[in-house]
Amino acid sequence: MKLIGLISPNLSEDTLEDVHKVFPAGIRIEGRTLKVGKYTDDEFHRAELMFADLVRDLARSPLDFLMITGELFLSYKGPGSDLEILDLVKTITPTPASTVLTAVVRGCRALGLKRIVMASPFPEDQDERLVKFLEHYGIEVVAFRGLGCPNADVIWELPPASGYDLATALLREYPDVDGIYMPCNKWRIVSVIERIEKENNPIPGYGQLLSEFK
Repeated sequence: MKLIGLISPNLSEDTLEDVHKVFPAGIRIEGRTLKVGKYTDDEFHRAELMFADLVRDLARSPLDFLMITGELFLSYKGPGSDLEILDLVKTITPTPASTVLTAVVRGCRALGLKRIVMASPFPEDQDERLVKFLEHYGIEVVAFRGLGCPNADVIWELPPASGYDLATALLREYPDVDGIYMPCNKWRIVSVIERIEKENNPIPGYGQLLSEFK
């Protein structure tokens, strides 16, 4: 049994359901919530002040790996801030760690995605930060659209079809891109990702990485 530590603004049994759908057997998750009530810099800064204590708390457990999610928290200080977070983690625990944005960049590189579109549930100003973050790592975001949700509670109420409709519209408008990025684990879209991939080219992504992961 492998133990993965998870620090996330969206931690709950409901949001972990999708995680358990894609993880292989033999993995247990020990989580801590990094509370972010709304998408403002003041709120992200407050969460940042809590972060190190959450890492210390989790590090008391015999973790095999530590994952930090929360794209907007991780990107609010600009490109490269994910690596600053990981440097901080290294001062607290030797446990191997990653952030969701670090994993997104690695995933895009593994799949050869250099030109993408982005569909998100976030407000436009937050999407613009994510675009700058990705472009810092050489991933061109040809176009992006968001649903303008002000917080995670609103995102949770979105039906999976909201992700399918937004992604499909973008991919039909920009059919020559390599793939699509759809952030936020509070957006309940796992059930529609395979359909999006199959109906558009097909594009590489979740399905390919999942098959290799398993």
